[in-house]
Amino acid sequence: MTGALRVADDTLAFLLELSVYAAAVRFALTRRAARPARWALALALPAGYAAVWALFGAPGATVPLHGAPRAVLDLVWFGSAAVLLRATNLRRTAVVFAVAYLLTTAVHLTL
Repeated sequence: MTGALRVADDTLAFLLELSVYAAAVRFALTRRAARPARWALALALPAGYAAVWALFGAPGATVPLHGAPRAVLDLVWFGSAAVLLRATNLRRTAVVFAVAYLLTTAVHLTL
């Protein structure tokens, strides 16, 4: 049972990570700006997220964080996605995202 829960938790965590990128792109494309500016932001914002994740958050990160710094990274990373979703008028989606993040974090801490 624990093995299945771990797989489900890892899958949800991965989907949440991908959702961060999707939220960033949606936010960029819904801004009031000229189309080239929106597209540039839609490319730059997820690239920035990817760079931060590769440096600090990924399993093979260049500078892996542990303990409190990792908790702060996760809160900022996933919290910013919820804020971006809310900024694009997806209130319920932002709440569901935040609850899913808290759920996967709680499961991860108990396993």
